[in-house]
Amino acid sequence: MTEIVADTFSELQNLEALVITDAPELRIAAKNAFTGLYNLKTLVLVRDIGDDDPLDAKYGAFSSLPASTKAVVDDYRLCCSLLRDIPGFQISNCHTTQSQPPLNLCGSLMQNYGLRVCMWVLGISALFGNFVVIVWRLRHKEGNEVKKTHSLLIANLAVSDFIMGMYMLMIAAADIHYGERYSTQAAQWRSSAPCKVAGVLSVLSSEASVFFVTMISLDCLLGIVFPFTRMKLGETSANKFIVAGWVAALCLSIVPTLVVDSNSDVYGLSDVCIGLPLTTKADGVQLEPSDVNNPFGDADALQIVSSTGQKPAWILSIVMFLGINLCCFLVILVCYVAIFIKAKRSASKIRKNSNRDSEIKMAFKMALIVGTDFACWMPVIILGILSQTGAVHVGAEVYSWIVVLVLPINSSLNPYLYTIYSSVMAKRSVQSSNVKSSNKVSKPKTGSIETVNSSLSDSKT
Repeated sequence: MTEIVADTFSELQNLEALVITDAPELRIAAKNAFTGLYNLKTLVLVRDIGDDDPLDAKYGAFSSLPASTKAVVDDYRLCCSLLRDIPGFQISNCHTTQSQPPLNLCGSLMQNYGLRVCMWVLGISALFGNFVVIVWRLRHKEGNEVKKTHSLLIANLAVSDFIMGMYMLMIAAADIHYGERYSTQAAQWRSSAPCKVAGVLSVLSSEASVFFVTMISLDCLLGIVFPFTRMKLGETSANKFIVAGWVAALCLSIVPTLVVDSNSDVYGLSDVCIGLPLTTKADGVQLEPSDVNNPFGDADALQIVSSTGQKPAWILSIVMFLGINLCCFLVILVCYVAIFIKAKRSASKIRKNSNRDSEIKMAFKMALIVGTDFACWMPVIILGILSQTGAVHVGAEVYSWIVVLVLPINSSLNPYLYTIYSSVMAKRSVQSSNVKSSNKVSKPKTGSIETVNSSLSDSKT
């Protein structure tokens, strides 16, 4: 049997159980294939265990089945077809005989319109904003060695964030390409070259961005808190750190595809092609009786695959997102806390009304820097720890929102925080200084709030 044609079971209105097994040649279930089975309680459709080619269930193939039907199928994509055709059908009533990846989606790649809009908006924002920063920094190379070093670091940060925009638009394009038929093509997409490339770009961008933000924070710390130390990040040493940062990010993103089966354990683990540490996989599997009513009695119990334990889906992902990124975030936080304390002490020596306003402005800038890093990485870190310990289960939709809305926060906002906003504030500072000079107001002493603000504007914000 190769096809179930329309109205095959149209005269079997009282049938309560239908079992189709050992039918490896079955490839198509036509529209209205199961019409007439109005009282069906159990549907078993297992053609041949190990067959990777799913049954092509046409739209409306299962439309006559009652919503209470319990099904055992050989591919989760048939569960999606049942959910599509039967109003009120619960996906929990459908079981598969094969172990599937932890993130299986029914319908389109992006689960709702909001996800789709956010993906395009943040992706275009990251591309456009970081492109402007790259061009700006390449055209404005003048200044002393300190400013050139800062500009070099920020330009590389913009390049890494630009790559994140490329990743987001690749996923958004895949969503449009597959549309509502994505669930039938999910396995092919996860094992495809574009998905692997998108995964490499996402990890390369996120890790390089973290490294460069950490470098810039340390450079700010040395220049502001320890202005007379010999440990300065010059142009030569900055180039060495930049090369090291890119090499490390490339190794973390490319090496996994060379040493691990990417179809199962790395970028192919999720539909958005990035292996965040938010899922676990079965430590082993075993066949267990299902809760589906057995039409043949206990002796022929219907069995489904059940996991025997859970283990991390990707160890390297835990090392990167829960280890390296957490350490870098703590370094960034310590750097800006030290800078703020230094500015407070400087302000206490010069009691002026203007210092209060400058202090508030600087605190606001630092809150933006640390706050965006916190909003980007801490949700991933916290959920990662909870999911790996088994405390929570991160569903496919939550996973997608984290990738679309949380992960790219830095890449989309960095150019506006570190260059565009800084340029505007620098122009206002110059105008304010000109007004003060015309009124013969003395300039602030070195180490004051104004000096710290100026240093921060030159470096990041």
